[in-house]
Amino acid sequence: MVRGMARCVWIALSLAVTVAACGSVDDNRTLDAQYLTAAVFAPTCGAAECHSTFVQQGPPGDPYVFDTLDGMRKTILDHALVSLDSNQFDPSAPEGSVLIAWLTKTDPFGRGIGRMPLDAPMPNEDIHYIEDWIRGQTSVANDGATCSASIPCMTPGATCTIPSGASTGTCGTITYLNPMHGAQCNPNSNSKRACINKTLYQCGDDWNVSAKLMDCPGDCAAGVCL
Repeated sequence: MVRGMARCVWIALSLAVTVAACGSVDDNRTLDAQYLTAAVFAPTCGAAECHSTFVQQGPPGDPYVFDTLDGMRKTILDHALVSLDSNQFDPSAPEGSVLIAWLTKTDPFGRGIGRMPLDAPMPNEDIHYIEDWIRGQTSVANDGATCSASIPCMTPGATCTIPSGASTGTCGTITYLNPMHGAQCNPNSNSKRACINKTLYQCGDDWNVSAKLMDCPGDCAAGVCL
């Protein structure tokens, strides 16, 4: 994770344009774990012979299960397929998460396992939909400073946003609203505490963070300010 001076990112005119450029149409599906499980994970990853409740492919005693909502939640969080900790905050770059790596690359971690799902690649529009869910809604507070690939933002935590086709952009702080809604934390882990970036929260029984506990002075990981 970049600390101090923030990284540069290149963003298209809108997320819809980005998705359209990848051969999909505008995706208005709800960004919620329950809908995502039923519409995407269960029929593709949770087939009966794969990561289903019946077969439970994966490590003994801690399998990967994608055909139920709680199975999907536990699998993604307990196996760190997506991380909301500030030392690996996947909503800032969903395409870099372990989950997306398995869906888009062949044997991404050198385990002799092919691209998932094994029977056929997941459609690109579904992969983008999962990335949208990981990211959640965002808001940007620009500070007015100009930046580029060679001119970083000086404000701690600020990100350089460069429009597609431009050489310069503006610095701003991005707030991620409801990333991974419906699977933000496991209420049975870490004393019901969870991190979203550098903020520590109480974890609710609905697997979403609830009450804000504190902004951590440094990083936040596994339900603890570091």
